[in-house]
Amino acid sequence: MSNKKVLLIALIFAILSLFFAYIYISDLETKYKIMTEPVKVVVALQVIPQGTVIKQDMLLEKYVPKEYAQPRVFNDIKELFLPDGTCEYISLNTIEENEQILSSKLSKISDYGISNLIPEGKKAISITFDVDNVNILSPGNKIDIYAAIEYTDSNRQLQEIVFSVAQDVLVLAVGNSCIGCLVKKQDDELSNVNVLTLALSVEDAQKVILFSQKGTLKYLIRPAGDTKRYDVEPLKVSSIIKDISRVISNQNYSKDVKLTNQKEVLEIINKYANVNK
Repeated sequence: MSNKKVLLIALIFAILSLFFAYIYISDLETKYKIMTEPVKVVVALQVIPQGTVIKQDMLLEKYVPKEYAQPRVFNDIKELFLPDGTCEYISLNTIEENEQILSSKLSKISDYGISNLIPEGKKAISITFDVDNVNILSPGNKIDIYAAIEYTDSNRQLQEIVFSVAQDVLVLAVGNSCIGCLVKKQDDELSNVNVLTLALSVEDAQKVILFSQKGTLKYLIRPAGDTKRYDVEPLKVSSIIKDISRVISNQNYSKDVKLTNQKEVLEIINKYANVNK
């Protein structure tokens, strides 16, 4: 093969290499332009707790590079409301501030049910509480549950104790008013507001069931945003009010006082003895 043919072939391959390199680079540039193209997404303007009815003042539209837009994200605030502006969705999970609003994290109010609102790893259970302030509790609030029971200790002494059963518990429903309800129904037997439906782990549910049968359950309402777990020691009545007989026995009375008391007792016995004769 002549040198001219070799040079011609080399030139053709060089041209082809440049051509394919140009195509590759152009393709990358096109993809980059597409991925960096700004798209509109809906984000949370604030933290939206689980079970919250989505309202317009909770949302914000912003532009982000297309590559950062999450799958199933809403692109327009209007998509989350009915044509007349009525709220249509509730949050199935907590949505953080500036987090994109995804359809997978919402449920239509008309379609929701308790099973759709139970957090992952939890179960729903309905429990009756002996409380007077249940009317101020709303679905979606968090509570701590305490049990008060009586038992006999190893010394055969009756003890009364209060202790923490479960903490940071989500209230799914109060009576028949569930998370996401726009209007509370209270016109039937199920409107008993002393019955709370709670989201609990299986272990906590077992404790709640057990102590609801053995004693009295009470709850504390948590401040909004409080998710801390507190180390709460059980509290016995005997640790607050000491046994009177034990206190008396530990006091250092003089012999004269003891003798005086004995003399008074004997006088009372003799007095009533003479009356009965």
